Amino acid sequence: MSENAEIARLRAENAVLRRRVAEQDVERERLERLLQATIDHVDAVIYLRDADGIFTHINDTYVRLTTLSREFVIGKRDSDVFPKEVYEAFRVADREVVETLKTFTQEELLPQDDGMHFYRSYKFPVLDGEGKLIAQGGISTDLTAQRRAEETLRATRSVLQAIVENAPLAILATDAAHRYVLVSHEAARQVGRTPSDVMGKLISDILPPGAAEAMESTTDQVLHSGKTLVLEQTVPWEGDSKVFLTHMFPIRDSAGDITAVGTIATDVTEMRRSENEYARLQQEVIQAQRTALLELSTPVVPIADGVLAVPLIGAIDHERNQQIANALLERVAATRTRVVILDLTGVRQVEPEIVDALLQTVRAVRLLGTEAVVTGISPDVASMLAGLDAPLRQLTVRQTLQHGVEHALTRTRARRS
Repeated sequence: MSENAEIARLRAENAVLRRRVAEQDVERERLERLLQATIDHVDAVIYLRDADGIFTHINDTYVRLTTLSREFVIGKRDSDVFPKEVYEAFRVADREVVETLKTFTQEELLPQDDGMHFYRSYKFPVLDGEGKLIAQGGISTDLTAQRRAEETLRATRSVLQAIVENAPLAILATDAAHRYVLVSHEAARQVGRTPSDVMGKLISDILPPGAAEAMESTTDQVLHSGKTLVLEQTVPWEGDSKVFLTHMFPIRDSAGDITAVGTIATDVTEMRRSENEYARLQQEVIQAQRTALLELSTPVVPIADGVLAVPLIGAIDHERNQQIANALLERVAATRTRVVILDLTGVRQVEPEIVDALLQTVRAVRLLGTEAVVTGISPDVASMLAGLDAPLRQLTVRQTLQHGVEHALTRTRARRS
């Protein structure tokens, strides 16, 4: 083969090689773009490093969460990117991957602008066809929100547990089948049980008859209405009765469906008994005060030997009229009273039936042998007396108290002489 022919052959082979290299470069770029586009759409931190630990790829999530640009990270090692205490923690898993050529999982901490973040990292080897390490990959999932939610949930549960264990209230929850799914210590104590004895049991297995039916009925009301129910119940309880102030409310799942009914019940039996006893004593005090006031407002005044005067002031109702009659008749019977003067000067208004009752008092006084004299009659009272069926001759009437006293003294002197 001539020299020119050999040169032509070499040139042709070289052109083929250049074309293949160009095609491979195009394919490599296509695969590179495909790889980058794929990892950029994953909501987890993804990164690749070569066998020497130098970053070759990071995805958009890596950039977003670390706030480090691609230009800054690519071509560097962990020690060039993160603080010493951070990358030294990373190296534990990296060495494990290099030494074992197996996937390694660990939890890692990464400081960020809003505080420390928790990541679960899966680090894996990338091997060539002969099983040799050519790169290291990592996929890290940010668990910070989940961890914080779990911590919040644990804290909430701790608070709830503390309330359930220590609150002086009966706190409980029952499902649609009337089974207990939550029981506080106080709720269990009230029925002589422990919470573990009550959990999972039916209401009818725990509460006495009557009380169980009442709770099942109100539980069903809340289940069907979906509304909070507040009521005070008096229920039969071991041969007696108890009074509970009860708040019942629906408990819903994440879909909004009612799964149970919560109950907070306070035993107010003793409080209600104390209130009733206090009300009874208060009523007795009021009645005693009223009686004392009536007695003070109805004085029976001795005017002379055998003469009593009863000056009436203010409104007269049935109760006061009865008190006037009793006080007067007792005094007349206990003394040698000849004349009683009922002075109505201070009474401006009185009901017709009260006038009739006063006349009955006058008749009762006459039956005891005592003359009754009525003084100070107002025009309105006079009109009422004129319209009554009772004969007016039963009354001795004088215009004023002074006239009544003069009449009484005259009568007593006449009797003595």
